[in-house]
Amino acid sequence: MLKDSEAGAYSGPRIFLHWLSAAVILWATFSGFGVSLLDQQAPFRQWVESFNPQLTSLFIPFFAWRLWLAIKASPPPRHRGLQARLAGLAHIAIYAMVTGVLVTGVLMMNHPVEMLDLFELPQLIHSNSALAQLHQEHHVMCALLGALVGLHLLAVVQHQVMGRSVLGRMLKR
Repeated sequence: MLKDSEAGAYSGPRIFLHWLSAAVILWATFSGFGVSLLDQQAPFRQWVESFNPQLTSLFIPFFAWRLWLAIKASPPPRHRGLQARLAGLAHIAIYAMVTGVLVTGVLMMNHPVEMLDLFELPQLIHSNSALAQLHQEHHVMCALLGALVGLHLLAVVQHQVMGRSVLGRMLKR
């Protein structure tokens, strides 16, 4: 098995965490924005609004692990082209935005969240004005994350069409 530093390969844990992140982020983005179109009393909206905070809270340690593995991976070569530098900046922006979405998501909880009927996450902030501000910041960051993920997917498609498979690194193990 190749190490992360060899030929741009990713370790098994990094690949697993990439796809776990993709699934959680895509689900939370589409379901979160999607249910906002429904009536607040709609059962599916209520289920999503109960499920998503649990899912994303459980995702936090996995994302922290992914972030740690990315940080400790060997640094890229200093003499990279513009496209590679832009890709690096885009990935940093995605990591930063996911971090912001997760942090604001936890902080904006306006009631304790029961986690799989096992334990309860307490409400951390009780100021209505602070909660409203966090709620607004969370939605802006979610929209920005959605845009960054869209750009990421377009870049993957572009690379595939040009015959430079980036998916190969994330699928083979």
